[in-house]
Amino acid sequence: MNDLELPADGSGHLDLILATSEIGIWELDAATGKAVRNLRHDQIFGHDTRLHEWSADTFLTYVEPDDRDRVKQLLEASLAKGEPWSFETRIRRADGAERWISAKGMPKFSDAGQVVKLIGHVIDITETKLNEDRLKLLSRELNHRVANTYAIMNSMVRHASKKATTVEDFSATLLERLAALARANKILIASEAERSSLSDILEVELNAFDGWQGRIRIIGNAKIWFSGAASEALAMILHELLTNAVKHGALSVPKGQVALSIVQGEGRQVLIQWAEEGGPPVPKTRRTGIGSTILQNAMRDEGTVDLDFAEQGLICDILVHHSFEREVLNAADAAPAQTLELPADTKASNDTSCTGRKIMIVEDDPIIGMDIAEIFHSRGAEVLGPFTTVLSALQALRRLPEVALLDVNLRDETSEVIASQLSEQEIPFLILSGQVDHSDLPSSFEGTEVVSKPFFETDLVDRVLSLLREKQVVAPQV
Repeated sequence: MNDLELPADGSGHLDLILATSEIGIWELDAATGKAVRNLRHDQIFGHDTRLHEWSADTFLTYVEPDDRDRVKQLLEASLAKGEPWSFETRIRRADGAERWISAKGMPKFSDAGQVVKLIGHVIDITETKLNEDRLKLLSRELNHRVANTYAIMNSMVRHASKKATTVEDFSATLLERLAALARANKILIASEAERSSLSDILEVELNAFDGWQGRIRIIGNAKIWFSGAASEALAMILHELLTNAVKHGALSVPKGQVALSIVQGEGRQVLIQWAEEGGPPVPKTRRTGIGSTILQNAMRDEGTVDLDFAEQGLICDILVHHSFEREVLNAADAAPAQTLELPADTKASNDTSCTGRKIMIVEDDPIIGMDIAEIFHSRGAEVLGPFTTVLSALQALRRLPEVALLDVNLRDETSEVIASQLSEQEIPFLILSGQVDHSDLPSSFEGTEVVSKPFFETDLVDRVLSLLREKQVVAPQV
């Protein structure tokens, strides 16, 4: 018998329940290992019609090899001890598709107390497992984003405290930038979480500067969709441009205006030009602070921001590559490794503990990267970076840093290959991570010291100095 017999009483209702619930039912003979089952059972394993026969051994051939021994041991324990046979496992169906199933079998006993049958059900739970995986991924991404956001906030606090001359200035500057960060994050958690339009970004930022919309003329089509990362970068850039225009530029005087033009170019590139006119004369000498750094670095390697402090007003050209989608670069196309040029008015630190030491920084967030670079530059170090891509960091290794700080996730790539190269060259390094569970880090980082984001400045410096001291101890004697 290859199909499971159903009782006559109420069989119509039972058939309906089984058909609508997508449950496969089966009955396994303990002595022979042969099983009878309904059609849905065999469909779960990738067959349109019932097979001629089925057995426990047949079933195990569908179970993925990594799970097979576990499932077999559970079956043997059930037959020997009379325990329920309950498990979830991956299977490879007859058509080659990988699926997840949940199965449970209850033992039936003889008068002598021996297990004679297992009667049970099997359900395809693939969609449930996929949803669980999505939730786990979203949870990890949320934890990472929150930790990274706190790290950005810490960087803003450190930088603002060095620039401000009064508590009021410090508070105002910090609150404005935190608000911009919150607006950028709001864009990323909207209904279109993976992307947003330029018009949405402009609306959010202009609403934050209520009263100035009438003096900003938008030319061109703003209904252009960008990735989440591009949206976040553009929100920060527009905030800095608006803040500067209101405080010092065209919007600081009654007759000043801003023209914002949008042009789509070849290869889906987008050019956004911010042009101020009618404002006060642009001073020939200017302080370079965190605002300029954000403008210059927010696009990372996915676009460019060019500033022209023309006499008639600031002109800022923002070029976004291919809707901010990563393009694979050839080694010949990559920008050469550069040493960070920090603002001229950065306050020097009395701490010279890193004087003459060469420290490489790999970090794709421009604010965090700038902050880390400034921390070590103020202590006398030669700072390489911050580098935002694997390729630019690998090129910098030719300059033989003494120690490196690596962010794990660099947008759509990781720093694993950089870590491998550092290990081969016996260059010590730290991992900077916003991941709460460090066990989720790639295996190539195993055994490496991890600095969690957000971090304390003194803790980060102490750990780098510790690595430098260890390197001196183990250095070969010449």
